[in-house]
Amino acid sequence: MGRTWLRPRAIIKLYSTDTKFLYFTHNTSSSNFVHSLSITMELYDIHTHQILLEDNDDPYHSCILDVYPLEFEVAKDTYQRHGFSCGIHPWYAEDSEPQLKFLAEIAPHPRIIAIGETGLDKIKGPSFDIQIPVFKRHIQLSEQLKKPLIIHAVKAWEELYHIHKDSKPTQPWIIHGFRANPQVTQQMANAGFMFSLGNRFNVESLEFIPKESLFCETDEDEMDIRDVYQQIADALNRDIEDFAAQIAENVHRVFPSLKAPKELKL
Repeated sequence: MGRTWLRPRAIIKLYSTDTKFLYFTHNTSSSNFVHSLSITMELYDIHTHQILLEDNDDPYHSCILDVYPLEFEVAKDTYQRHGFSCGIHPWYAEDSEPQLKFLAEIAPHPRIIAIGETGLDKIKGPSFDIQIPVFKRHIQLSEQLKKPLIIHAVKAWEELYHIHKDSKPTQPWIIHGFRANPQVTQQMANAGFMFSLGNRFNVESLEFIPKESLFCETDEDEMDIRDVYQQIADALNRDIEDFAAQIAENVHRVFPSLKAPKELKL
């Protein structure tokens, strides 16, 4: 069977003025229907490159904003509430020694709660002869500082699996934007990897991701994190509030210093 990806649905949010209900209108080719939810949730976006300015920010979700080392000093003063991940993307691994040295200097900062994104990309970027040593520098930093590793991986599952096996890490390794097939998912889950899903994911792989190893993200997409939650919960046939509680539990365990958002009560 071919790969099945779930794309964003057209979701229109209608807020009732006299009830605490959020209505979603799902526009599909076969039907239009409305259902209501009365919910209380903490929402987390563990990998994003886009967040609103603080005075316009959504107080009902907390983010881990991905920045490059040279961006961190400005970003930490601009975004007071959110956490950061910091690293060298594999596309830019070549000639990255100055940023790697600076990363080692700033990574102990308490606002940096994860290392990365880093990783391996067989489609874009320099050769693996360059990417792998840079990736391993991030692994060392993750272990030294006891901070989780955020991983970008494209068609590099075998290499990633073996580096993980050889490294024997004690810190969580989270593959962001994960949408691999069920066979890869099983292999990586059995090895102890964790997974962050965004607006596209392989529905057939969901059953092989342990619930305690799952996170949600928006990455570079403009999609609302609430809609990401809704899509994944629907695909898992789980109640949205129950699903959000599981994600919050995972975040509290893996990223204990990330500030909790206001609870969404609708």
